[in-house]
Amino acid sequence: MLPSLSRAWRLGLLLLLAVGYVAWHGQEKAVYASTASDDDDGGGGGDDDDDGGAKSGGDDDDDDGADKEQPAVTAGGLYTMKTFPIRELDRPLTITRQIGQLRLGLGTDVSAGTAFESVGVSLEGIYGLQDNFMLLGGFTSAYNFDQFAVYGGFEGALAYDLIDFRAALRVSRSLGVDSMGIPTAGAISGGIDIGFPFRYVAKPEIAIVALNTLMSIDFDSKPDLRPSIGIATNPIPPVSLVVFATLVIPDFNTDADNLQIPATARIQFSPNQKFDIGGEFTFLNLKPPSGNFIDNRFLTFYIQSRFGK
Repeated sequence: MLPSLSRAWRLGLLLLLAVGYVAWHGQEKAVYASTASDDDDGGGGGDDDDDGGAKSGGDDDDDDGADKEQPAVTAGGLYTMKTFPIRELDRPLTITRQIGQLRLGLGTDVSAGTAFESVGVSLEGIYGLQDNFMLLGGFTSAYNFDQFAVYGGFEGALAYDLIDFRAALRVSRSLGVDSMGIPTAGAISGGIDIGFPFRYVAKPEIAIVALNTLMSIDFDSKPDLRPSIGIATNPIPPVSLVVFATLVIPDFNTDADNLQIPATARIQFSPNQKFDIGGEFTFLNLKPPSGNFIDNRFLTFYIQSRFGK
């Protein structure tokens, strides 16, 4: 069993390295705008001569100066802090190079019978190493730290602003629900979370978001299947609404009685390019072993701040 497990880990790590390399280098090249001289047929003959020698020469000098100062046009649209989109659906999947974002959240249990008896704190961050590659990490918790996770990893574009690859090393303690529907803390475990974040903007105000998580390779058990899917909308530029759910299938066993479907609704307001404030309302499991799924819920308020060039 141990040799087989060792081979599986080697294959898994090799896959992560290979896909990470593709995400890092696949779209690294900048795309340059064509210069005015590229459009000339003869580079100084014919039409240019009709305007007179002095005028033609002046135009050539101006074009040369513009070429030297013209910045590269990258897939990220050269977003800076001054031009970073307020509309969430206009923002790139991987944050722009040299821009970082920190998110601080504070939440509380609002479940039936135990409302406001427990809290949770989270601090998460991302930083763009390239327009198509970013680092990510953070700490999340809930239910007086009975549930928590510490993670760190990367996300890179496979097809820029359409689909990414994400991998993160995680140490966590999950929260289950007993036969009476009461949340209970589990054991501390570790693993690697893998996702292929995907966003398809069907209309300017509506997009499908999926696969922020796809599966987790656990250190102490078989891998779990964790596909996620949701809908995002921007009814007005400063306001975004997102609803998404995750199907959790432990050990890839679709017949397991402990199958879970956590779901979250989020509303966010962005007053400017540097800040977002919002709230998330989460149902712990839409398919509880017993009881009503609306009985177990959690509310989180957060603020996001961006910094950089």
